[in-house]
Amino acid sequence: MNYIEIGKIPPISKNELSAPEQLVENLKSLIGKKFPLTGKPRTDGSNFRKMITNHLLSNYIPKEAVEYEIVPPKQKGVPSFLREYIDTYIVTSGVNYNLQVWNRNPNSSSVQVDLKNGETLLASDVRFVLGKINADEIIESIVIMTPEYIENRFGKFGKPTVKQQLIISNKKREEILKKHSMIVADTNISVDLLDTENNMVVGDVNIKDEPERVLPIETINQQVTEKLLGEKLDISLSTKQRGQQLERMVAYQLGYKRLPEGLEGGYPDIRNQMLEVKVQDSPTIDLGRYSPQFEEQINEEFTTRMIRYLIALTDASNGEIDGVVLCPGDELGKHFTYVAEKSFKCQRNIPMSFFDEYKGQVVYNPN
Repeated sequence: MNYIEIGKIPPISKNELSAPEQLVENLKSLIGKKFPLTGKPRTDGSNFRKMITNHLLSNYIPKEAVEYEIVPPKQKGVPSFLREYIDTYIVTSGVNYNLQVWNRNPNSSSVQVDLKNGETLLASDVRFVLGKINADEIIESIVIMTPEYIENRFGKFGKPTVKQQLIISNKKREEILKKHSMIVADTNISVDLLDTENNMVVGDVNIKDEPERVLPIETINQQVTEKLLGEKLDISLSTKQRGQQLERMVAYQLGYKRLPEGLEGGYPDIRNQMLEVKVQDSPTIDLGRYSPQFEEQINEEFTTRMIRYLIALTDASNGEIDGVVLCPGDELGKHFTYVAEKSFKCQRNIPMSFFDEYKGQVVYNPN
């Protein structure tokens, strides 16, 4: 049986994945096994992944998905061992181990695999299996960790300096267009920061002013969505200019009376509402320097994950707005997929002493 090929197919459901205690139990017999090192990191990494894949699938094979979609282009950033949704790494010597994860932010809610049954596998769902190999080329310990555990224990993964993008798959786009909109309520803005008393902007304020309070997504939806549907953006303009055209439309519907002659950009576009405005007429949307995938402070009260996104789904042939997405940054990756314009890596140093604590053991998110 070719377990490596079997491992490339995701499970039919998350419930099919081995539970933490099962993983620990099934990997125990690898402790003390010989693992010859070639000195070539890629070869050694590939050999360890094959060892883990063969070993786990010879004990238990999760039922395979019949229909599924790998969302990131060319499967960039998606674990090779999909059946158990595992990434594997080798730890050898040194003071610190530098964990490198390519082409995804490990602890982000970003869809990697759509199981076509209402379930998705997110970047934050991946299990990391790290094998400590000693100087005698023996597997000394195996530590299994989740991205959330790694960040809570050792700190956040470093943010790469590349432009971030978002993919709305054709399937997801079609789902939204059937209903004409997808509205997701604010999830992580405190009640004190939400203006629930008004249904539009009050007073002589500018879209670039710092907000005291912002309108809830439900209110923005009531004021904007229906009025945008059927409107046309000028397809002779660049994507950036069409974005500015959309920004003006949205600002006007929200009640802003003072709009600068030339919209100068900035993040988010309508800062006074902490609202970023985007146009989608192809699968990929440019997010720019800031992305909810990486949490950063925007001002004293707001982070990138609290920024709200209004995305107009337009017909590329005539610029007509056929659908509208309103979604807080914290929820964006649960429905769509983060990618980048070029390959990148997120890194996190882990002290070697951490692995030394578990010599002779297999552990999962140890205390």
